[in-house]
Amino acid sequence: MNRERIFQAISEIDDRFVAESIRYAPEEATGASERIVALKKKRVISFSLAAVLLLSLGIAASAVRNAVGTPQAAERVARQEIEVWKEMGILSPEVNFEGEANNIVELEEKTGGDYWYGRLFPHSYDVRWYMGHIDNRQHKYGCNLTVDTLSGKIVRATIDAKADEDDIPVPDREIEIEYGPDPEHPEHSEKKVFHFYTNFDDIFPAEMTVDQFCSLLAEYWGFSGFTIADTDDENYRSHWDAIDGSTLLKDLNADTRENYYLTVFFDGDQEGAPMYIELAQFPGYVTLILGNGHPVG
Repeated sequence: MNRERIFQAISEIDDRFVAESIRYAPEEATGASERIVALKKKRVISFSLAAVLLLSLGIAASAVRNAVGTPQAAERVARQEIEVWKEMGILSPEVNFEGEANNIVELEEKTGGDYWYGRLFPHSYDVRWYMGHIDNRQHKYGCNLTVDTLSGKIVRATIDAKADEDDIPVPDREIEIEYGPDPEHPEHSEKKVFHFYTNFDDIFPAEMTVDQFCSLLAEYWGFSGFTIADTDDENYRSHWDAIDGSTLLKDLNADTRENYYLTVFFDGDQEGAPMYIELAQFPGYVTLILGNGHPVG
C-alpha cells in the first residue's frame, strides 16, 4: 500500500466506531453475580483495548489533519501557509505566486527516518513557482517553499521578487552581458545592462525590524522566543557579530559584507538547530532566504 492510500485509509476511519466500542452498557450488569464478574473483566479488557485504539487513532487523526500526503496537497498547503504568513505580517500583502506550481519535489528524511513517519512518508515537499512567463509577461514573484509532511508548515523558504519598472537601481552597480555574435550571423550581437535593486519591501513590510521578524517566525513555528547569534561560516572562514535586533530587516546586509546572513536560535527547538535569514540581490530581483539548512552555512 502506498503512502497516499495509507493517508486515505486512516482519514476515512469514522470516530463513531471508536466511541461505540467504549460506550457504557448498564443492561449487561443485571444477571447473576458470576456473570457480572465475567462481564466486568470483559469490559475492563475491552475498555483497555479501546483506549489504546482511541489513543492510536487520535494520534493518527491529528497527524492526518495536518499531514501532507501528496504533491497536490503540498501545493494547496503551501498556498494556505503563505496566506497565514501574510495575515501574520511575515510577508507583504501583495506577495502572490501565479498559476500552478512549476515543480514539486519530494524530499526524504535526511537522517534516514529518526521519526516513525520518516520510514513511511516523505519528510517534506519542495514546492516551486518560477519567475518565468505567463500570458506573455513575467511573474513578479518566484519561490521554493519547503512544506513539512506532518505539521503542514513551511520550514524553509526562498522568495524572489522582480523589481518594478519604476524602481530606482542601486547607484554604480550593474552588470553588462554581451549576447552573441552568432557564428552564422556575426552581425547579430547584443549587449544588455542589468541593474541591482533593493525592492525588499515587495517581500516583507519595509518597517519590519529583525526582532519583529524573528518574533513572528517564532510564533508561527511554535517557539517561545529566539536568540540572535554570532555567525561563523567555516566555508568562507568568516565571522560576523550578531546584529542589533532593532535593525530594519531590509538593512540586514546594508554594509555589503559578502555572503552575510543572520543566524537565529529559537527557544524550545529540541534539535537546537540554527535558523538562517539572508537577503540577496541579483540582477533585476531580490531574494529572501529563511529556515534551516542554509545553502552556505
